Amino acid sequence: MIKFFRKIRQRLLTKNKFIKYLLYALGEILLVVIGILIALQINNWNQDRLIKKQVDSYLINLTEDLKSDIIQYDDNIRGYEFDKANNSQILISDNYKKLDADSILTLTQGYWMLNQTSDQTFQKIKSSGLLEILGTPEINKAVNDYYNLWISRYDYLIEFDKELTDRDGYYWNYNDKFETNTPSFLESSQLPFQDNPAKRKEDLIKLTESTLGRNYLRNAIGRDEYGINIVKVIKSKANNLLELIEKEINNNKK
Repeated sequence: MIKFFRKIRQRLLTKNKFIKYLLYALGEILLVVIGILIALQINNWNQDRLIKKQVDSYLINLTEDLKSDIIQYDDNIRGYEFDKANNSQILISDNYKKLDADSILTLTQGYWMLNQTSDQTFQKIKSSGLLEILGTPEINKAVNDYYNLWISRYDYLIEFDKELTDRDGYYWNYNDKFETNTPSFLESSQLPFQDNPAKRKEDLIKLTESTLGRNYLRNAIGRDEYGINIVKVIKSKANNLLELIEKEINNNKK
């Protein structure tokens, strides 16, 4: 093919048909340019197709992360509600006094859980530079807000709970006015006490009826209520984001 075009050029030059040769040369250049443009267009199309495939994969992985987060939020809310109910028993009535000392002590215990939300997919998206092209502007904003704002608030809540729950636990478990026990599943829970069961129970009830003890319980209950409210808000953000992403995935399939 190259030899064919070369022969045409030589024939035109030998016959002094310069204008025709010039037009022919321009035609060749135009063909080359068109070929380059077509190649670039095909390359861009392939790049767009690969990016779209990668974005679709990220969106699917985000839905899995969000579903896992929502399960954790539900577990956390149940934990707060259970803890609130336990602490409240001591302040609401005297029925708790029918329990033995170790069971009463269980009612005083606080609650916190680890932050096990997953942002691995989000970090991969950031690293790939695709954070702003996940879908609609609404999705892009919702993803940014969820991982940069709401997950940060959730992490702060967990740290806040841990710090104050540990403080409360020190009061109830290391108080010199009551001899505590180790968990019942440990062999050390069978070690003898200096006081008899009745005296241990009496000492613990005095702690629960003291102003300081009731303040610890009341603040723990308030912390649980605050935690429930915050986690419910964050869960709603996760649900909203999940709906947006699933809608985008379904639209991409059409």
